[in-house]
Amino acid sequence: MVAGLLKSAAKIPRATCQLFGAIKVISNIRDSVILVHGPKGCVYHINYILGMRGDKTSNVYSTCMDEKDVIFGAGDKLKSAIIELDIEFGPALIAVLSCCASSIIGEDVESVVKDVQTRAKVLGIDAGGFEGDNRAGYSETLRRLVEVLVEPPHTHDKLSVNLIGLLRAGPDLRELKRVLAIIGVQVNAVLTAGATVRQIERAASAALNVVLCEATGKDAAEQLEKQFDMPYIIEELPIGYEATLRFLAHVADALSISMDLDDVSPKHRIEVPQMIGKRVAVIGGPTRAISVTKFLKEYGVEPALVVSDFDVNTAERLSGIVSDRCEVLVAPEHELILERCKAQRIDLILGGMLERPIASRLGVAHLDIMHGSEKTVGFSGAEALLKRLKGKE
Repeated sequence: MVAGLLKSAAKIPRATCQLFGAIKVISNIRDSVILVHGPKGCVYHINYILGMRGDKTSNVYSTCMDEKDVIFGAGDKLKSAIIELDIEFGPALIAVLSCCASSIIGEDVESVVKDVQTRAKVLGIDAGGFEGDNRAGYSETLRRLVEVLVEPPHTHDKLSVNLIGLLRAGPDLRELKRVLAIIGVQVNAVLTAGATVRQIERAASAALNVVLCEATGKDAAEQLEKQFDMPYIIEELPIGYEATLRFLAHVADALSISMDLDDVSPKHRIEVPQMIGKRVAVIGGPTRAISVTKFLKEYGVEPALVVSDFDVNTAERLSGIVSDRCEVLVAPEHELILERCKAQRIDLILGGMLERPIASRLGVAHLDIMHGSEKTVGFSGAEALLKRLKGKE
């Protein structure tokens, strides 16, 4: 049987569980604490994965359910844990997440959350791993944050936006704020990279929601539209000079701002790397993979292979960017990616941590652009990426 086509067994699937997505979203909120109602292994392994991806260790705690708890329930243990976290850390938000074990036995997390008395706001979220994948965890958790936390606005700032579906803080977020400031636009709130609970509560005071990852943030934007009649636009992740100019133009148009592209375009651009002839594979989440593919195409390089972790009409969206010579895989197994990299004679992989072993096994160059603290977006991100690509010539 051809590798990657097994029907009943998957080796290193591209997606993980809903609990991972929920933890990733909440862990970006600076004054929050996460409590997973389940066995200790769930928290250990997710924290381990986040650390490997370049994220800092999160404030994630576990009720450490054991065999007795699974048989008889552990509602009292959950209530005690919530109270302890509230007293010990005084967070603005305690997010209580179910997982596979507590969901299977029907533990009523929401009832405990409503009954407990705390200074912190306590939010219960169903995140049983079998209920959905990490994408569902991202989307539903963001939507729930909007539904529960966002308050009616006292004022509106006509030149401010919320960035929705952005789960990566650090240099990328700083660069997005910097380029938006060039056209006089301020970032009101981010859902949820680097946000505070208070910033999320005031999200409805912005004039526009900018969704930077449709799969992650569209449901939250629709919830904001439903609750507060807020408009939203769905934008590509601005990777590259031209993508950043398009991004700024679309935001300016949505806010009725007059903008001259020549005034904001960098006067000096870094030299383009000589990549003609390179056999490149782009591997990652659909939003970033599509944006990176567009970035490469601007410099005359069409990837030989594009791999998307999950499907959001990915193949259809890529069909308008690349030719039939570019192979597109959606949610493949690890072994199939390895096999197609060999078949396509790939000599440079633009991906993340999961692609390092593939690059090492094939003896080809690898550039991590999916995780960590590297700057990838905006004008400065374009310069940084081009410099790193020049190092792979």
